[in-house]
Amino acid sequence: MNVALEFGTTNFCPVFQGAAVAQANEALGYDLQLFGENHNMAADIFGELRDAARATSRIKLLAGPVNFVTRDPGVVASAIAPIQLLSAGRAICGIARGDSAVALAGRRPQRHDDLARDIGLVRHYLNRETVQFAARESRLEWIGDLPYSPVPIEMVCSGPRAIALAAVAADRIGLSVGASPERIRWALGIIDAALASVGRTRSDVRIGAYVPVAIADTREAGRAEIRYRVAGWAHMSSFPGNDLDAQPEIMRRVTEQLREGYDYRFHRADVPADNPNTRQVDEAFGDWFGIGGHPTYVAERLHELVELGVHTFVTSLVGREHERFASEVMPLVRAAVASR
Repeated sequence: MNVALEFGTTNFCPVFQGAAVAQANEALGYDLQLFGENHNMAADIFGELRDAARATSRIKLLAGPVNFVTRDPGVVASAIAPIQLLSAGRAICGIARGDSAVALAGRRPQRHDDLARDIGLVRHYLNRETVQFAARESRLEWIGDLPYSPVPIEMVCSGPRAIALAAVAADRIGLSVGASPERIRWALGIIDAALASVGRTRSDVRIGAYVPVAIADTREAGRAEIRYRVAGWAHMSSFPGNDLDAQPEIMRRVTEQLREGYDYRFHRADVPADNPNTRQVDEAFGDWFGIGGHPTYVAERLHELVELGVHTFVTSLVGREHERFASEVMPLVRAAVASR
């Protein structure tokens, strides 16, 4: 199966900078711009997405992932549909159980059964279908005759039940399980079984991975740096619903600590490298869960994941590393795939 690669970038967008951020990343060659959802750390993402849609012509625009704890499915659908119209079909509706946005609202991640129900509801809305609530009907009437096509849904997931749900209910799967080939194979096994259970195959979904990356001039420097970048990604594998006992020992020793002591005050890029979250991560785990090193090494590691069946990669880099990923890593991965 020949699937085009996608490279995306995510962060909490500075207020009123959605257009500038998306324009800059489109110019660098990124294929996907994500707008991280957290009402404490970023202004409403749908406002930023509208500005980004007007300012760009190629890059895809992903909301969130958002959650159904702080937003109703109908509200989410009504917010992302205008982005689809403004961008001529480049919008993606990102969905997850809820992480920092939920925690900082004093709430808990959504229960699995409720998440499955609400993904179905948002799908009906995005397909312009009618949702029935007792005697009342609900749908996006305002779209009317506008040139609208249904927005694809990406589910970001880390635990086995969420991964299986994404395989049967979403158009795109965003794996947040790290960059270890061992862990990616584990997730792909769950995906394949879930797809088969409903008569789907990998050709029916796009499989991506959210990967912690550190770009350095040497392998040693990258290995040292990546340790400080994996805690925010790894704690998603510590959520209730993840069987920590079933995780590899190198992972379990970290996720057990993160489950008990993750501090959301440091769930952002602009915090000191040495903080309560990074102190729970050792260098060996960082190197196993993330990818750190020279651009050539990073590209080789990503290409290994492409060979397994991953075709979208999302990173969170800043400054010179962000530019180096676009100019030095992305072309190498694309060339390696093209030469097969």
